[in-house]
Amino acid sequence: MNHSPNHHILVVDDDENLAKLAKVNLEKRGYIVDVTYDGVRALELLKQKMPDLIILDLVMPGISGVDVCRWVRSQSMVPILVLSAHDEEGLKVRALDAGADDYITKPFSYEELLARVRANLRRASVTEMNVSQPVVQIDGLTIDMDARRVFVDGEDIHLTQTEFTLVEELARNKDGIVTHHKLLTRGWGPEYRDATHYLYVYFGRIRKKMGDEYGDLIETVPRMGYILKSKNNTPKAAST
Repeated sequence: MNHSPNHHILVVDDDENLAKLAKVNLEKRGYIVDVTYDGVRALELLKQKMPDLIILDLVMPGISGVDVCRWVRSQSMVPILVLSAHDEEGLKVRALDAGADDYITKPFSYEELLARVRANLRRASVTEMNVSQPVVQIDGLTIDMDARRVFVDGEDIHLTQTEFTLVEELARNKDGIVTHHKLLTRGWGPEYRDATHYLYVYFGRIRKKMGDEYGDLIETVPRMGYILKSKNNTPKAAST
């Protein structure tokens, strides 16, 4: 799927060479790209105009990428793709907690970066096209398809866009097994259909947000996928 050159991307990274190379590679594919090298300037730009996607480094002088991520998520559901080094596992987790949608570990190839950009823009586009959907109620869990919010005993648990997309797919197939491939394709795109470790990380986070009482409503089906079920329900056949 080719994306319109009207898609606007903000790249935030204090590594000027990396940021400039990202800009060149993205602009070659028709994207409109702004670049800044620190979190303070990033917030100034974001307050002026929210882009269609943000590529955000986690370690920067002044305001960290985690803090930028947290501010963005308080204002918008724009996709956030964070950049992290191998030794920044804790920061990556904090960024996901703050609302990041995806992450890529340095060093990375620009083909991988472009694939992640396409996947996140595609998912955001599908979200915008969704029409009103019913509310799904499972025990004390409420999934509002239209508002894209999930409530546990009436309390909003604040899922990220990616997290909600995964829960939404399970809810649309309630009591049925949804395969790894379908969840990965829906969440990140067909190029990620074998990246099952993504599901392990994200569903772990979703269960934690749902709490001890409701986290086990999402059940792992070994070597197949996941299921969202009411207590004591028998799973249906897998949805591919």
